[in-house]
Amino acid sequence: MTTFTVRLPQHQARLVALAVSYHLSRPGSEIDPDSMREYTHGLAEVLPLIDAQIEEEVATLDLSATQAVLLSTAFSSVLSELKMYSLFDSMAAGSSRPRSTAAGFDDRLRRLFPEIAGDPAYAMVLAEDLTMLRRELPSQRAREVLAEQRAAAEEAKKRRGRWWQVWRR
Repeated sequence: MTTFTVRLPQHQARLVALAVSYHLSRPGSEIDPDSMREYTHGLAEVLPLIDAQIEEEVATLDLSATQAVLLSTAFSSVLSELKMYSLFDSMAAGSSRPRSTAAGFDDRLRRLFPEIAGDPAYAMVLAEDLTMLRRELPSQRAREVLAEQRAAAEEAKKRRGRWWQVWRR
């Protein structure tokens, strides 16, 4: 199995923790659309690893190709949330109502980035940081690896399907 080792400074590790938490809060996020089963190695495995290293200067993660692609998708979703976060500030002023529809997102955001409580516009800074981090991660290479793995699995399936055609092997 191909793995991608990622070393993250503390700020980036916190962004990854936020993205993984957001991803896992969505129902069905850990279900593989091809097999309709839970991922064998999805982001649920990454959350305890990143949480254990959140206070360290540098966090290190070994991601499978599937995890790298899921993380990239999670980044896209969190980017949308962060961009809207400061806009909802004026609507939610004086309200204790959460700004996000994702369960626990607001609390997790405030715990990881306490600065947001005093300045909701800080969410835009976080969105910029997340965009830069997303560009650094090996998500495109991971997509290529997954495509290669799927093609190899399909080829193996075809070969197994014609067991009786020995002359074609």
